Amino acid sequence: MGGGGVEKELLLNRRFLKQPNLIKDYEECQQQLKVAQDNLASFLSTRATFQLEQAQNTLPWKLIAPPQVNGYPEEPSLRKGLLNGLMLGVVAGVGAGLLRDRLDHGFRNPREVKEELGEALLGHIPHVAFFQGVREDKRFLLQELDRSSSKQPSAESSSESSAESPASGAIGGSPEKPALSGYQRFFYQEAFRNLFTSIRFLSSDKPLRSLALTSTLPAEGKTLVNALLAKTLSEMGQRVLLVDADMRKPQLHHRLGLNNLTGLSNLLTEANLDWRDVLQPVQGYDNWSVITAGTRPPDTTRLLSSKRMQQLVTELAESDQFDIVLYDTPPVLGLADAPLVAQHVDGLILLVSLDQVDRNLPKEAISRVRSSGAQLLGVVTNALTEESEHRASYGYGNRYKYGYGSKKGYGYGYG
Repeated sequence: MGGGGVEKELLLNRRFLKQPNLIKDYEECQQQLKVAQDNLASFLSTRATFQLEQAQNTLPWKLIAPPQVNGYPEEPSLRKGLLNGLMLGVVAGVGAGLLRDRLDHGFRNPREVKEELGEALLGHIPHVAFFQGVREDKRFLLQELDRSSSKQPSAESSSESSAESPASGAIGGSPEKPALSGYQRFFYQEAFRNLFTSIRFLSSDKPLRSLALTSTLPAEGKTLVNALLAKTLSEMGQRVLLVDADMRKPQLHHRLGLNNLTGLSNLLTEANLDWRDVLQPVQGYDNWSVITAGTRPPDTTRLLSSKRMQQLVTELAESDQFDIVLYDTPPVLGLADAPLVAQHVDGLILLVSLDQVDRNLPKEAISRVRSSGAQLLGVVTNALTEESEHRASYGYGNRYKYGYGSKKGYGYGYG
């Protein structure tokens, strides 16, 4: 066995010693192969050249016509480029529209509000540039409107001047503040008259004596709508009482130029205080009275849910001094104040601002109102911007603009 191992070792050594020679032979073969390939390439090139020369000498070539460039090149093609651009533009436009529709969760027009919420649409409040910034600036709204009314021209003259110039008929305006034209004045007044008409038709057996108007979120124009509705009703001969039930962030006394020393909170906390003692008449409006919010209490929810609040609402509604009592309440979502007030009044109206509130939030607000047992009478849409008003007019038809652009109809119905 030992001898066999030695022989295998010697055999391997002899094979290993032959490796350098094999490597050398392989490299020589590679060099010879390269030389052969180069020679073959040179031969093929020479043969092609020889064949070309033979062909030229045997059959001489002749240029029949010079080469020409086609007037309509294959590339670039103007027609093809325009067609591709048009198709890409259409696809991009449709995609952008679908994307915007997915990302835009607000209501575009009153018709969408009615169909989406499934509630009665009582009216639409149009956009009037004159009212922009009322909430932020805490402007004395009535003083500006009264001054505009005193300077308002007659119906015939205003209609004629409006036909001459778009800026004519502007009343009480300034470069810093938008003016209130006669057309705009009639526009918003007619909207509130239509709203009151809708409210009156809600109950034929028993008239609605107390109403609360609220919104889903803050800054939807709720307090301004309440003030303008009360003003319009008082001008129509209705005896109106406007109660500021928003004791958290009261706004009515700023808009109407009233003091807020005593009001609703004082009536609910002081047993000996009568509501007639805190009643404030609005200057210049014989049929319009206001109860402001009063001193800010630490717990408004407790006051609004008390028996004293229920008794006060009933007493105000049954008194012979007012035809209708309006309550300005805080927004529904996040607070319990509006549903609590709505439990005591004849009905609640929800204000929905176009392009401002997510369309799912009013549904949630309506659900909260229903769960509290309050009666929701319907919704009112509000256009806070000029763009939303254009979309509202387009989606809601010409209900508010039809027939009011002519000279005869321009000044009709001023109150």
